[in-house]
Amino acid sequence: MSRPGPLNTARVLFATHFAEMAEYRAEVVIWMLSGTLSLVMMLVWMAQAQAAPGGQIRGYDAAGFATYFLSTWLVSQLLVVWVAWELDFEIRQGTLSPKLLRPLDPMWTHYASHVAERLVRIVPMLVLVTAFALLSGARFTTEWWAYPAALGLAALGFTARFLYEYAIGLLAFWTESSTSFQELAWLVYAALGGMFAPLDFYPAWVQNVAVWTPFPYMLGLPAQLLAGKAGPDDALRGALVMLGWLVVFWFLRLAVWRAGLKKYGAVGA
Repeated sequence: MSRPGPLNTARVLFATHFAEMAEYRAEVVIWMLSGTLSLVMMLVWMAQAQAAPGGQIRGYDAAGFATYFLSTWLVSQLLVVWVAWELDFEIRQGTLSPKLLRPLDPMWTHYASHVAERLVRIVPMLVLVTAFALLSGARFTTEWWAYPAALGLAALGFTARFLYEYAIGLLAFWTESSTSFQELAWLVYAALGGMFAPLDFYPAWVQNVAVWTPFPYMLGLPAQLLAGKAGPDDALRGALVMLGWLVVFWFLRLAVWRAGLKKYGAVGA
């Protein structure tokens, strides 16, 4: 009997996890609404702009801030990753052991689960962002190319975040809990990604550091594209940077996985 090919394996994995996530569609909407940081920052900056002389702060009026922060909220919904929490539990409880007997890296099961959840999330996400845009007066760009460009960057950003959070989750091989590292990583991602404010509002030295990290290209750049604040050259440069970071995170995840398995097997798991 021949073994199933990779495409058939991917199809089965995705279909299985999509059916599982569809059962939790109400919870998915609740998870979406719990990620309100961008919306809170939108209200704060809109109020600041309305109170500022001329009704603007560094070229952003209230509608401009609404557009930017709604865009960061939309992109951040596509970048949600929880794999570090799952790995922390699986390693500490020993439920990872039976997965190691399968002829498939457990990473792909987690990845399929995350991708399936995105498709369950997308319809209510678009409904919510439309409602928020109508209430706040947000004005998204009319340049058609910006939408596939932002989506492509979001896809690269999601995969990059998945890989580095997978590596963080694997730290549970050596620590009692890896979730504290995940929380620190989220703070850096949110700050340098532009979730608190557009990156050009930060001091110059912070911007100089941020451009060497993947975070502005994961979150801030797609949001700037949707808000009409970035061009095609920015999108291309961001995609190339993200591809480079994907290679780095892939090998980082692989190295931590192999080292962790040696420790896991040494204690008889």
